[in-house]
Order: sequence, then C-alpha cells, then structure tokens
Amino acid sequence: MRKLAEAVAKYIGMALGIHEEELDLLAKSFGEGSCQVRMTYYPACPEPERAVGMTPHADATGITLLTECGNVAGLQVLRKDNCWVTVPPVPGSIVVNLGQIIEVYSNGTYRAPDHRVVVNKEKERVSIATFCNPSPSLPVGPSPQLLAATGLPPIFQTLSNSEEFMQRFYSRKLLDAVPFIDSLKL
Repeated sequence: MRKLAEAVAKYIGMALGIHEEELDLLAKSFGEGSCQVRMTYYPACPEPERAVGMTPHADATGITLLTECGNVAGLQVLRKDNCWVTVPPVPGSIVVNLGQIIEVYSNGTYRAPDHRVVVNKEKERVSIATFCNPSPSLPVGPSPQLLAATGLPPIFQTLSNSEEFMQRFYSRKLLDAVPFIDSLKL
C-alpha cells in the first residue's frame, strides 16, 4: 500500500505539472510517510434508514486506499449538487480517495471529497482503509512549482510538516462550525 501511495502521489504531482526535485520529494515522502490501517465491519441492519455506517466527512490524510471485501455497496460520495452517489464495489480493486493534505498541496485543484458509509439491510460489509501521510519532514502547503507555474496566489497556509497538520486537525473542536480545511485558508 505504501508503494501504491507513493505512485499515486507521483502521478498527482505529474498531473499538476510538478517536475524533477519537487516531484521526487513528494513521491519519496509518501514512500517514507506513515500508514495506518483500519478494518471496519458493518453488520446487516434491518432498518438501514435509521442507522449510519460512517458519518459524512472528508479524510484529513494525504491519500486513502480502500479495499472493500465482498460485493456489498456502502461507500457514498457527495456530488457538487449535494446528492449522494453510491460507489459500486469492483472485486479486486482499490478505491483511491484524496485527503485534505493533497487538497492543500494542489492549492485546491484536487478536493478531498465528502463521503460516508451506509449500511445494508440484508448483508454485512467489511472494508479495509489504509490512510497514508507524507513524511513528517515535508511541509504541508501549496506546491511551490504549481504556484510559480500558474501565477495563482496560495489559498492555504503552509504548515511546517504533516505532524503539525494532523495535530491541528485532531485538536479542533468536533462541533466547530468551520470545516477544518477552511480553517487553513488564507
């Protein structure tokens, strides 16, 4: 999973027009960064309309790699028109979800999507999520090459590293009216 996160980070950088040293630094950072794995079991629920599998949220991490075990749908993504769309499970696949660290790095080009999990009335569901972060030595802020190439101003502040980013994320109040990502905007 770490090698996959490294490759995804490299392709994201390439798509943003990042090259040479910064691209290598980004990819290497995900190769050296932390990964946490969470396995989640969602039992069948006789009244799924009255239960929530996982509340709506956007991942604060860099890249999330999701493996769904079985063929039971549950992951939903919020579209721009505020409608929830079910992501159909594809056997043997890995769902790549970009987190808020990538949103900041891309200066908002790539958004960390809001998503949730719903339960199934008749079938249980198991998923394995791997949350990948860049190395703590990498500053978390808009890509300098991206800003130079586009001439756009940064829309997010730069934090000293991913540990500071995650510490600020976890130290916020859960009932804050301002979404975490918006608290980083300049």
